[in-house]
Amino acid sequence: MLAAEPMVGSLTTITSAHLAQFADDAEALIDGRIVRNYNVNFSSAPIQLVALATDLALYNVLAKRIFTQERLQQSGCVDRFKESMLEVQKVADGSSILTTSSGDIIAARTEVAELDSNTRTYLQTFHEGPIGSEVQDKDKIDDLLSDREL
Repeated sequence: MLAAEPMVGSLTTITSAHLAQFADDAEALIDGRIVRNYNVNFSSAPIQLVALATDLALYNVLAKRIFTQERLQQSGCVDRFKESMLEVQKVADGSSILTTSSGDIIAARTEVAELDSNTRTYLQTFHEGPIGSEVQDKDKIDDLLSDREL
């Protein structure tokens, strides 16, 4: 982070422990997003993830410890943060691949499968709204009743 933005070390009282915490938080955020498609226990971190984690951690340092909201907006950091989060999402959904430092493709996980429901096309029966605000999907009820008649 200090190499990417030297002023972090010269203009603030942020310690290396603070920077390490911001870096750990960024890594945890990325790992949480990509864990369905990748085993996140990499022997060596993919260079794309290092760059993304640096951008995300740097944004949080600047946003939470250095810049005012006005200066943050003017700096372009918000756009960089959004672009980094978009790239993390691309890695998470498999539309962007990860590579090793030597350029080899890191294989996605194969032992994880999505769980699906045969009622996914209907309105949800239960929800977290107030009691009494539930709805019934007439199509679902009709289909369930016709299945029972067979």
